[in-house]
Amino acid sequence: MNITQNQKDRAKKFQEMHRQDKLFVLPNIWDAGGAKIFEKKGFQALATTSAGIAFANGFADGGELPFSILLETVRRITSKIDIPLSIDFERGYSEDIQEIYENTKKILLSGAVGLNVEDGLPKKRISNLQVMKNKIECINSLKKELGVDFVINSRTDIYWNEIGDPESRLPAAIKRVNSYFSWGADCVFVPGNISFNELKTLTNEVNGPLNILLNKDLQNINQLDTLGVRRISLGSSLSRNSISNLFEEVEKIGKNNFDSLLNNTLSYESVNQLYEGKSEPNKNCYQHCSGDKSR
Repeated sequence: MNITQNQKDRAKKFQEMHRQDKLFVLPNIWDAGGAKIFEKKGFQALATTSAGIAFANGFADGGELPFSILLETVRRITSKIDIPLSIDFERGYSEDIQEIYENTKKILLSGAVGLNVEDGLPKKRISNLQVMKNKIECINSLKKELGVDFVINSRTDIYWNEIGDPESRLPAAIKRVNSYFSWGADCVFVPGNISFNELKTLTNEVNGPLNILLNKDLQNINQLDTLGVRRISLGSSLSRNSISNLFEEVEKIGKNNFDSLLNNTLSYESVNQLYEGKSEPNKNCYQHCSGDKSR
């Protein structure tokens, strides 16, 4: 697969979304079917969730998912949507720079126009700055080689992994964020338990657009927009929500209770039409399925 003009245009659009003077929500999905729903509902870009893809394929999150499955998932999604897709690349699926280069190239040639690369390590550790410098500069070199201005979203897990004493995290995060920008990152992701006041300081002290993770304390979009945050990720929340709903249905099925399946399920026709591209499910598509061709 080659880099197409369409992919270059999507990359340009995705870069522009980060440079505009307003915040945008970037949903995290794990399959082509979910991606199509968000596209049809008007979302302008999507990202994958490493956890969601891992869970959907029977793996735990955190580097256990084979890279081949990630790559196939990216190909499936990009073949079904026309909006930008960014990839949760974890740590590059390697610590070897040449392998990271090859993995990045494969991801881009599969249609992605953005990727996250993180500094977090297992057991609540963090990569040293030189390792991240090498990774970011290696990934950034592919922009010129492939002729596509994809978005590099470098992630620091200072707060996510609770590195150091609480009072040391903000200055450490500021240092890392600005370093990542200086090495070629287009956006920096700071997930974790960061307070609103710390986030306010962070947005004032860094030299580029910030991405944060939605949580109970950071969910007021208007406040975050005013603060200067430019991108909100949903992380694995959609995936976990789906699994939670599945658990509920499993419990009911175990008790021979099928009411919610029969009364509150989208009809076969409406879902099939969604994926045929004929129309969106209509407002009355929640209906009894007793007479439905529910395969």
